[in-house]
Amino acid sequence: MEGKTFINEAIGESIQNYLTYKNNPNREEFNTFLVVVIRTLTLIYGELDIVNPYRTNNERGFDENLKKFGYSEEQLVEFKKEMLSFYQNKDNDEICKELFVSLQEKLVDMFALRKSHVLVSDEEIAQFKSLLYTKNDLNPSKFALFNKYTPGSNTILHYLSSKLFEISHDYKLTEYKEITLGADAYQLAGFNAVEVMNMKEEDILNINNKVYHFFRIKDTDTNKRGRLEDAIAYYKKYGSTMTTGNGYVDLLLLLSVITTGLMVVVLIGIQFMR
Repeated sequence: MEGKTFINEAIGESIQNYLTYKNNPNREEFNTFLVVVIRTLTLIYGELDIVNPYRTNNERGFDENLKKFGYSEEQLVEFKKEMLSFYQNKDNDEICKELFVSLQEKLVDMFALRKSHVLVSDEEIAQFKSLLYTKNDLNPSKFALFNKYTPGSNTILHYLSSKLFEISHDYKLTEYKEITLGADAYQLAGFNAVEVMNMKEEDILNINNKVYHFFRIKDTDTNKRGRLEDAIAYYKKYGSTMTTGNGYVDLLLLLSVITTGLMVVVLIGIQFMR
C-alpha cells in the first residue's frame, strides 16, 4: 500500500496505524478516535474483512464486507465521508463534536445489524461497549475525547440500548430523541419503551419524571441521569430501587433486610416447634 491511498486518507491511515500499533495497545496512536473506529469495525466484521481489502487495495471488497449484514450503500457512503471529514477537520471542535457522535451511532447501527443476523454473545456486547466513548471509560485517551466532545452525556449508550431493545423485541423505534432515558429505564419502571419514545416531547418529559420518582431520584438532584444509571444497575442486581447512592450505606440496608428476613424465618420455625 506504500504510495497509495486506500479509499481516503482517514480510512487508509487509520487502518495502517491499527496494524502498526495493535501489539502496543497503550500507545496513543492506537487510541486516536479514527483508529478506535477501525478497531470497532474489526470487532463487528472480523479483522480479515477490514485488513485484507486494505492490503490488496480492494475498495469494493471493503465496501461489500461492510454491507454484508444489511448496511446500505447510502449509509456506507455517508460513513466514509464522515470519517474523512473528521480527519480533515480535526482542529475544528464544532465539526468534530457532531461527527464524534454521528460516527459512533453509525457503528452502533452496524453492530445492531450484525446482532440481528448472527448470534452475538454478552461478551461481544461488552467488548463493543468498551470501544464506545463513555463517562466511565478507564482509557485516559478515550476519556479525554469523551470529556472534550460530549462531557457527561450518555447519548451513545442510550442509543445502543434502544437499538438492542429493537432487536430483542422485534420493534422499530422512531428516531432517537436526546430527551429519552433509554429503554431499560422505562421498562423497569413499568412503561412501554416503544410507546414512550414515540410520544411528544412534553409527554416524554412527564414520563421521565415518573421514572425518576420510581427510582427515588430527587427532582433537585443535579446529576439525575448519572443517578439513574446507578439505580438501574442496582435494580438489576438486587431487584429493588432502594438505593441511597452510597455503596456502604446500601450494603448496610441490604444486610438489614436479609437479617430481618432471617429473624422472621427463625420466629416462624420456633412457633412450629412448640
